[in-house]
Amino acid sequence: MRTRIIRAVAIVDLVLTLPFAFPFAAESLIQLIYRIDAGAGLGSAPPLGFGPLQIMFVHIMGVLAVLWAIARIRNPAEDLARLDALARLVVAALIIHAITMGATPLLWMFVATELLGSAAQFSRRRAAA
Repeated sequence: MRTRIIRAVAIVDLVLTLPFAFPFAAESLIQLIYRIDAGAGLGSAPPLGFGPLQIMFVHIMGVLAVLWAIARIRNPAEDLARLDALARLVVAALIIHAITMGATPLLWMFVATELLGSAAQFSRRRAAA
């Protein structure tokens, strides 16, 4: 039961971050977020130009996130779950910072997934203790 939660959170991460590892998918996904933002009338700041350097960092983040998810699927250890839960809190804070700097409020969905994933792993940890 304990490892199922760790794996489930990792599988969700794998599905959500896999597109960022590939150039064609990452750029399309980023554009989709901006189209939804515009369509919803949120009026967020226009996207900054993504040149080769910026998109390279997006892909690096995608590859690292995918590998981290695979590591937790293959080895759903308590230490990895604890590190992941803490990292999710930091990522949520970084996303909130981006929102306060003018990024689309659609990113609140990502904040919610980070906080839910963190809470699931922390609650699982308490239940296991």
